[in-house]
Amino acid sequence: MFTLLVILLFMQLTIVAVVPAQEYNAEWATSRAAIDAFERLRLATQLAAVDGSQFSIPIPLGTDAVSPFSTAKQGSLRFDPANGTSIAVSFQYVPKLFQATVTHIDQDVILAIDSSGSMVWNDPSRLRISSAQEYMRNLIPPDRVASIDFDDNAFFTRANIGGPAHFLNYPPNSQLMYVSPQADLDTIDSSGTTNWGAAIQIANNEFVAHGNASHAWNLIVLTDGQNTCCPAGAQGDALALSESLRSKTLGVTIYMIGLGADLNEPLMKTVAGNTGGTYYHAQTANDIRWVYYEISRRYLSAFVCGLKSTSDTSFGALELSLGATRYPAQTLRMEAGAINVRQGTSTTLWRGMPLSYRQTGDGLGLSATFPTLIGAPQIATGTGFETVEGRVIGRDLLTQSIQKAPLGDTSTDITTGRLDFEYWATQGAAKPAGVTAIRPPLISAANYAQWAQDNWTARDFVDAKFNADRSQAQLSIAITNINAQVAAGNVQNWLAFQTTDNVRLNGCRLNQWLYWYQGVTFRVTSANAPAYAVWFNETFRNVGAGVITAVVSGVAVVTIRAVDTLVVDRRLIEISFGS
Repeated sequence: MFTLLVILLFMQLTIVAVVPAQEYNAEWATSRAAIDAFERLRLATQLAAVDGSQFSIPIPLGTDAVSPFSTAKQGSLRFDPANGTSIAVSFQYVPKLFQATVTHIDQDVILAIDSSGSMVWNDPSRLRISSAQEYMRNLIPPDRVASIDFDDNAFFTRANIGGPAHFLNYPPNSQLMYVSPQADLDTIDSSGTTNWGAAIQIANNEFVAHGNASHAWNLIVLTDGQNTCCPAGAQGDALALSESLRSKTLGVTIYMIGLGADLNEPLMKTVAGNTGGTYYHAQTANDIRWVYYEISRRYLSAFVCGLKSTSDTSFGALELSLGATRYPAQTLRMEAGAINVRQGTSTTLWRGMPLSYRQTGDGLGLSATFPTLIGAPQIATGTGFETVEGRVIGRDLLTQSIQKAPLGDTSTDITTGRLDFEYWATQGAAKPAGVTAIRPPLISAANYAQWAQDNWTARDFVDAKFNADRSQAQLSIAITNINAQVAAGNVQNWLAFQTTDNVRLNGCRLNQWLYWYQGVTFRVTSANAPAYAVWFNETFRNVGAGVITAVVSGVAVVTIRAVDTLVVDRRLIEISFGS
């Protein structure tokens, strides 16, 4: 009996010494099997790309008892499609900048030019002709142009000297540089009385006969006097009024230019206003050139910088809680394609997001797979294995190229626009005070843009961004100064519009570079948000222009700088538990 007791005591001591080690090893093995299963599950969500494709991954729930003297350690596997964890990616960009220009509006335009005798002293240098020819040279095919000579009567040019009328559909009237219609203007003389009502009438007839319905229809009437025909001008006034109402019905816009002082301005304003047009007063023949420029700007629409924002999100989490006695208890969680492991009081990002990158010269090409897990909430407890089954029910693939305009080219374009402004100022389109106000910020903007390019070339990213911002600020000052100088009468409207368009276009080029540099932002909402911030920082801090990370109220906000291409592959995967 004593011997038996000794044997039993020995066995008990042996088991007490052995069982804890067996339990530890078994629980450790379960932990390793669980991590391996989650990694295979993570890989499956990345590889399952075709609608209807399926996968099955067995996942250990807990640890069986290792001896009659131990107990099983049950685990719990939970699928939550509506959990609070999510990841979102967002970025802003300027689309299609390299195809963007100041938009041209195609037009059919008729220039009706006064050839009455008073033009001998009101326009002795025939500036109305040279200004109209310059206006024609600034047209852009498929614009079409024709001209009318009016005094007592009105005729299309060439018919005014006994030849065939050159109407809108005369082929050379739509050819580059408009050589033929410019030559037609030389046939306009200076004799007779004035009947601009007849000019509007035959212009309306021409738009009906040969106007291109896809073009804007415009009539520009230039005269230095009141209607003096038929008799004493009354019939000419009545005809002008009635034809302006007809123009409105046809969709013709009339612009009236009054030269000198002997004008019926109320009538001219009414005729133009009836059609949605404008009356312009040219005090001398020297002003006609600028009025034509002002009208031409109406058919070049102001440039507006487009900005687009886009974002995508991922939801759904699978969480396994492993019970344990000897090995520290663990919780494994797969969210947004990443694997979190919590053991005791410590948490780590075991595997980061399915995100890859490649160097593209100045920037990066990023590819991210976002598995969104859907289905009914489920839970399984116990030991042994539970099979997690997945089926792809949808896929969204976004591939976005985020272009940038080179800063050096932007600097050159700003300078070109400034020199163009200064040229027209020497021609009389801006006063010295206007040049003094507008020139300095444009010079500074060009310099800052070039310095930013130099910084970027030297891989000094911080100063490149700083100088690009300063360039943008100087362009804003330039626009403010342009508006102020127009209001002060120091810059003509058409030149202000043209210069402002150039400034806005280059501001948009800077925006494009700045948004490209700003990069792509990931927002990860997770109880383990700090771990995501650490992972992103370790992965991207020495890549390209680097990464900026922060954690705010359980959200990791991560921005990867200078991304040239972003590919977001969003998988919609239905999750269920098998047997």
